Amino acid sequence: MGLVEDMISYLRSVKGIIDVFEMDDDTSNNIWDIEKSVRTTIRNEYKNVGFDIAMKCKHRMCVFYDDTYIFGKRSIVKLMSSDGTIMGTSLHPDEIESYKNRDDVIWISDDFVVFPYIVGKGDEAFVLYPIDIPEIVENVPECCKAIGTSPTMSSDIELKKVYHKANTTGIYTMVIAFD
Repeated sequence: MGLVEDMISYLRSVKGIIDVFEMDDDTSNNIWDIEKSVRTTIRNEYKNVGFDIAMKCKHRMCVFYDDTYIFGKRSIVKLMSSDGTIMGTSLHPDEIESYKNRDDVIWISDDFVVFPYIVGKGDEAFVLYPIDIPEIVENVPECCKAIGTSPTMSSDIELKKVYHKANTTGIYTMVIAFD
């Protein structure tokens, strides 16, 4: 088998993964266009840096998974100014408790805090970073550097439509990219 077939076979064996599809260039470019056009409800720009990096990789896989998925589950979102100042961040579940009693943060969701005393220069944007998934490289030896990124809700809906998956609660989407 080749790299793509080995990757699909491996990913389908991972606990929590429901299905895997290789993304062709048309689908990848369509999703990239959606990701580049997303704005938050308060009209802030939303930058999926993870998908930008994925588009530079040779291969992309659309992975559908459930709550039992074992790795690569948490992408990292930061609220940043255009000068690179981090003014807010998503928290890993292990970090949440340590932030609960802090008086220098404002909670805007169950797992996202803003630092009101940190001010950057320039426009603000929510920036989504990819995560490295070393388990893939360890299990698919011919693979070089694997990353995962979460698509926005608009892209999630589009990917479910393209790959004929129900848009139901409990089924999530990730794009895994690799060379």
